[in-house]
Amino acid sequence: MRIRGIEVAIRVGGVIVVTAAAVLAAVVESFLVPFRIGAIAVPLAGALAFTLNWALAALAVWWVRARWAVVLTAFVWFAVVLAASMPTDGGSLVIVSSTNGYSLLLAGTAGVAISLWRYFRPVRATSYTPVEPAKETRP
Repeated sequence: MRIRGIEVAIRVGGVIVVTAAAVLAAVVESFLVPFRIGAIAVPLAGALAFTLNWALAALAVWWVRARWAVVLTAFVWFAVVLAASMPTDGGSLVIVSSTNGYSLLLAGTAGVAISLWRYFRPVRATSYTPVEPAKETRP
C-alpha cells in the first residue's frame, strides 16, 4: 500500500514538473522570437520549440507513465504561445508577425504533432502469416 502511494506521488510530481517545464519552454521560446545575429533573423525559437516539445512529451510519458501527458504538455505550450501572440491593451506583442514568429508556431506545432503521432498511432501486427498468430507491438 505504501509503494502505491509513493508511485502516485511521483506521477503527480511528474505532472507538475512537466507542466512547469512546458510553460517555461514556451515563455523562453516566445522571447527568443526577435533573435538576430547582425541583420540576419535566426529562427532559434523555432528550433527550440520543435526540440523541446518533442522532448517534453517523451519526458512526460516516461515520468507519468500515461499517454495523456503528451496532450497536457501540448495544451500548456499552445496556451502560453497563444497568449503571447495576442496584443495587450497597449498594443504590444511578444510574438510578432515575422519569419521567426511563424517558424516558432510552425515548428512547435510540428513537434507536438510528431509526439502525438508517436504515442497515439494505431498498433500494428508484426506477423501476417496464418500459421503464427499476430503479435501486437507498442512503442
